[in-house]
Amino acid sequence: MTLKESIYYTLEKEGYQNPWAKRINSFLIFLIFANVITVILHTVKSINDEYGHWFDIFEIFSVIIFCVEYLLRVWVCTLNPKYANGTWGRVAYMTSGMAIIDLIAIMPFFLTIFTVIDLRFVSLMRYARLLRIFKLRRYSHAIDTLIYVIKDKKEELVIIFFTILLLLILSSSIMYLIENKVQPDTFSSIPATMWWGIATLTTVGYGDMYPITPLGKFFGAIVAILGIAMFALPAGLISSGFTRMIQKQKKTQKHEERKQKKARICPHCGKETDLID
Repeated sequence: MTLKESIYYTLEKEGYQNPWAKRINSFLIFLIFANVITVILHTVKSINDEYGHWFDIFEIFSVIIFCVEYLLRVWVCTLNPKYANGTWGRVAYMTSGMAIIDLIAIMPFFLTIFTVIDLRFVSLMRYARLLRIFKLRRYSHAIDTLIYVIKDKKEELVIIFFTILLLLILSSSIMYLIENKVQPDTFSSIPATMWWGIATLTTVGYGDMYPITPLGKFFGAIVAILGIAMFALPAGLISSGFTRMIQKQKKTQKHEERKQKKARICPHCGKETDLID
C-alpha cells in the first residue's frame, strides 16, 4: 500500500483496520471539543486575562493541524471514485459539504491576519471558531443518525411546525383582543403578544407578560395545555425514527456478523476456521 492510499484509508474510510486511524480520529475529536471549550472560556474575563496567551498558542496549533488535515484530504481525494478526475475531481471535492466545513474551520484565523484589523471583526471571527464543532460529523455516527432521522421524517416535521406556527398566530391574536384594553402597554400589538404566545406554548412562562382578566387566564391555560401536546409530537416522532434506525443498524450488523462467520466455515469439513478464503 502506498503512502497516499494509507492516508486515504486512515482519514476517509470508516472501519479501516489500522490502530493509527482510530487514534487520529480520536485526537481530532478531542481537538475540536478543546477548541469549543477554549472559545467559551475566552469569554470569561478573569480566565482570559490569565491564560489568553496560551489560548492564542493553542489556536495556532489547532489551525496547523486542521490545515494539514484539509490539505491531506484534498491530496488523497482522487482515490475516491467520485473525485477521480484529477484537478476537476479535487475541485468537486473542495466544493462538497464536508470540505467546505473543514475550510470554514480554518478561515477565521487567516481572515484576522490578512484583513484590515477591526476589533469587532476580530471578535466575530474568534467566535466563528465555534463552527468547528460541525467537523464532528466526520467522526460521529450519532450525528449522521440524527440527520438521517430528520430527513426521513421531514414531511411530518414540516406539518407539525406549520401547525405550531398557526397555533401561535391564532392564540396571540385572540389574547391580544382579550388583554389589549386592560394592558395596552404590555399587549400593545399582535407581534408583541407573540412573545407571550411563544413563552406559553413552550411552557417557559417568563412572567414578563401574563393575562390578568379571568377570560385571559382561562384562555392562557388552554394554550399552555395545547403547547404541551403540540411540542410533544416532534419529540415522539424523532424518538420513533431513532428507534427504527437503531433496529435497522442492529439488523445490518447481525447480518454482517453472520456473513463473516459463514466465510470462516471450511467448505470441506464444515468446521470454523480463522482463515478466510
